[in-house]
Parts: sequence; structure tokens; C-alpha cells
Amino acid sequence: MPKKIVYAPMELAEKIAEGLKKRGHDITFYTPSDSKIKIKKVDCGMVSYYNLPDKMMQNGFHDQQQLMIYEQLMASKMYEDAQKNKYDLIHAFHLTPKILPFVNLTKTPTVFTLHDPLSANWNKAIKYCPWKNKAHYISISDSQRKGMTDLNYAGTVYNGLEIEKFEFKEKQSSYLAFLGRYSYEKGADAAVAVAAKSGEKLKMAGTVWGGGFYNEKIKPNLKKGKIEDLGFLNGKEVSDFLRNAKALLFPIRWEEPFGLVMIEAMACGTPVIAFNKGSVPEVIIDSKTGFIVENEEEMIKAIKKIDKIDRAECRKHIEDNFTIEKMIEGYEEVYERIVNSN
Repeated sequence: MPKKIVYAPMELAEKIAEGLKKRGHDITFYTPSDSKIKIKKVDCGMVSYYNLPDKMMQNGFHDQQQLMIYEQLMASKMYEDAQKNKYDLIHAFHLTPKILPFVNLTKTPTVFTLHDPLSANWNKAIKYCPWKNKAHYISISDSQRKGMTDLNYAGTVYNGLEIEKFEFKEKQSSYLAFLGRYSYEKGADAAVAVAAKSGEKLKMAGTVWGGGFYNEKIKPNLKKGKIEDLGFLNGKEVSDFLRNAKALLFPIRWEEPFGLVMIEAMACGTPVIAFNKGSVPEVIIDSKTGFIVENEEEMIKAIKKIDKIDRAECRKHIEDNFTIEKMIEGYEEVYERIVNSN
């Protein structure tokens, strides 16, 4: 995968598979031929979509029809093998509407992890499948289920991180941080507005999806020493960026199903100030690991109280609830329930 693309669901899937193997489970991972995962895998006969020489793009985004066929080709190989009773369980980590039609081809139960908000379009895509509830579904927050309450939910498993990769820092630096897509739904422009109104220094890092929003809402407001764009950060750069911040701003405008950046910041000891949307109340402990607010004005007021947050409590909150180990335990419990019920 190119250096400047982070695809969180795939990275989580690999970590879960590797963690389950360490716990003694027999795991088979269906993957493109250029995957570097270090467990038993089935080469589906194609390179990663991101490395296809003829991949199609539309306005900077991957062509959805081409991507759908690519992913369905991989899934067809997995279900072909499942028909031979090779597996106790199929975990399709991110492809629910695209491969739901395959579920009825085998007696092996399928579980889907839901990563995206369950929008009206998502509902339309899935509701016509007569056997949609033959599958099992894992939400990554309880709030995510509001978009579609009648699915056959097997449990909620929160995302986790390798906490040792995020260095804790007890003392904060002088800047606010924004990390994520420079987009309307992520509230990148709201972070800029809050910094400007509060007089705080803001450092931003992330990716640009389509240049229009960035060029109109972000770029004109950049000013050295006040609002700076650090571009795309990777690996240790993310940890260093977050641990030195006084707070992470998370002014989302959509029903965020989880929000990995929140737990990454708190793992470094950095509190999060977030709009009250989606999973935010499940991830942040208000007034203890950050502040949950309703608008920009409340966010500005929360910045003035940020020194009241104990950064050690932020780290402990992640250690207790949002590690890779906690996530793998959650998946293992769900798998056992599904297999034992069949």
C-alpha cells in the first residue's frame, strides 16, 4: 500500500488475525499476493488493489465498480473453500454489502465487522437481501447501531491499538492538534475556526481528499506560528505529534462510528475535546479524559480548562479499555458465541 494511504480496517484485520494465532487459533487470511502478513494465507491471485497498474480513479477516489468486482473476486475464493467445510467461521472484516450475497452459499457462519456509519444508502443496499440476518454483525460502538437497529448483532467490539507504539508524555506542549482527513465531516475547518477565535496555536496533520474543501477552507487560513499544516504523518511521527499537544480537537459533524485518533491521543496522555456525535461519549470520559461539547463556543471554553485533565488518567483509560489485547479478547468472545450457537 502506498506510503500516504492509511486503511485502518485492513491494519486492524491483520492485527486481530495475528493476535488470534498467538492465542492458539488456526487462522487463514485471504489476501492479495503482495500482502506481508506473517500468518497462513491464501493468495487470491492478484496484487493489492492499491498497486494495480490500471486502477481507475474518479475525482481522486477509487472507482467503486472496479473496487467492488476486485473485492468480490477475493471473497468468491474464500466462500469456495468454505463450501469444503474448511472453517468454523468466516470473518469478513469490511465488505458487508458487497459480499453479503455469498453468505447463503455455505453453512459456515459469517460475521461482519461494521466500520462505516450505517447510512440510508447502506440500508437500501442491504435490506433486499432475503438472508441478511443469516450473517452476524459486530458493531465498533453501540452508537453505530442506531443507523440500522434490526440486524443480527453478535456484539460490540471497540477498536484497539498497540499502546507501546504511543509514548506517554506527562507535560503538554503549547499547541492544539488536529489529525485526520481534511474534510467537512471531520470538522477540519471548525478546528481552524476554534484556533483563530481562541488565539491558540494549531498544528494540523492528515490527508486531503479532493482539493476543493482544503483549498477553500484550510489553505487560506494557514499562517506560520499560528495554524500550520504538517501534511501526512506516519508511525512514530503520529505519536510525537500527539504527545506534545495540549489537546486534540475532534470537531466531527458526522456520526463517527469509532474514531481511532481519539484513543491514539489519549494513549499519549493528550486529552480530547470533541463534538458530541457518534461514538464520542463511549470513548471519552467527560471532564476526566477530555471534554464533550456541542459547538465551537463550548470547545473554546473547554480549551481554557484543559489543564484540569490528568494526562495519566488519559493513558490509563486506554490501557484499561482500548488496547489490541482488549480488542482481540472481544472478538474471541464473539466468535465462541457464534460457533457454539450453530
